[in-house]
Amino acid sequence: MKRVLAFLLLFLVLPGASWSLTVDEAVRMALERNPLVKEAAYRLEAQRNRERSVFTKRLPRITFDYRYAHLKEEPYAVFHYSDELKLPSLPNMPPLTVPNKVKLGEHQDVKWGIQATMPVFTGFYLESLQRIEKLGVKVTGFEEEAVRVNVAFLVRKAYYDVLLAQRNVETARENVAQLKAHVKDARSYYKQGLVPYNDVLKAEVALLGAKQRLTYTEEELKTNWVNLNLLMGVKGLAEPHELSFSLENGVDSGIPDVDHFYQQALLNHPEIEAVEGIVEESKLGVKLAKSQYYPQISVFSRYEQHGDNWLANNNEYTNRENFILGIRANLLVFDWFGRRDRVREAKANHLAAAAELQHLKDLVRLEVRRAYAAVMVAKENMRTAKAALKQAQEDLRITKLQYSKQLVKSSDVIDSENALITAKNNYNNAIYGYHLALAALARSCGFVEVERLYGGVEQ
Repeated sequence: MKRVLAFLLLFLVLPGASWSLTVDEAVRMALERNPLVKEAAYRLEAQRNRERSVFTKRLPRITFDYRYAHLKEEPYAVFHYSDELKLPSLPNMPPLTVPNKVKLGEHQDVKWGIQATMPVFTGFYLESLQRIEKLGVKVTGFEEEAVRVNVAFLVRKAYYDVLLAQRNVETARENVAQLKAHVKDARSYYKQGLVPYNDVLKAEVALLGAKQRLTYTEEELKTNWVNLNLLMGVKGLAEPHELSFSLENGVDSGIPDVDHFYQQALLNHPEIEAVEGIVEESKLGVKLAKSQYYPQISVFSRYEQHGDNWLANNNEYTNRENFILGIRANLLVFDWFGRRDRVREAKANHLAAAAELQHLKDLVRLEVRRAYAAVMVAKENMRTAKAALKQAQEDLRITKLQYSKQLVKSSDVIDSENALITAKNNYNNAIYGYHLALAALARSCGFVEVERLYGGVEQ
């Protein structure tokens, strides 16, 4: 089923395709395709491999070495006695003699060996290092989740930006249409001698200004589409889609009090969980530094051959092959208090990490409070903006009626038009601000889904 869904998504994002897109679908696409999410996933995979590589340090390590040397002179040994040492001889045989210069090898000297080495005791260094890397996997996983949370917020913001820009374009087009009708009325009344010519000029100037605003909002909409498509990984950057979401969705839903979100953020925020892992790592770092006070013990075994040809299997002077078993111990006796300073450094890093964690928790609490306040302000702004919009619509209706009877000037109609446009923009901005504040509150709590704030905001 997942493969089918992936195939359909791939087909849909081909250039020229267009489809109905919900905000949750946009978030899911971004979490699959966004390069920031991919980077975080690769970093997590790298950390997992690093953790596995550290574990292998506790296993036997097998190495192979090969050495070839060509000597200018054949090696020999000199014995310090008279020219020749005469030994007793048997009857009817010449006396035996031992020269004082004895050959020990050939011009070619070849040696190779295979060795296995395994640490037995490292002062708890390897154990601590492995635990640190395991914690590193958890920390990197939380960092990946933090990236996902942030990308989800950016996608929601970009999605709402497109919706708001679409509203602004609609409002700007409506304003242009209304001002065109007003210019037509002003010209008609001027021909009838009912209004002065400057009323026509004022209406035409207002129309030109509205056309400029329309051009700006249309270009802003195109830019917002590019931003959203980039975040989702869509190939057609400027390609618009049908967004199946209304900014009015969920505006009447309630949310819990701010204390609930404080608790959720401290429990679920991935950045807090990541720094908590870093605090544990720094604590193990102290143990890691103290390992230098213990001896480092390892055992080894070795097989080697020594000879005068490439395979080192011919030797007329010494052992051609040998097998060795041994144990090695190293203990640092004195390093001018370097170990002490490294332990103190590790302890200071642990305290710094703990302080950083406390500071981060304070910042998260503040972020939650600001996001929650933004939601409350946006809800109040929606209420007042909706009332102001109704009043502006009624004001424009009355002003147009009065203008048709020459009771007000053209500038009054233009002022009412501008007041209505401002009221519509304020209302749209209030609804946009509400959804953006919800997305920010979800991010401050460490949620990818806004629905986790409460049930059914985005349906």
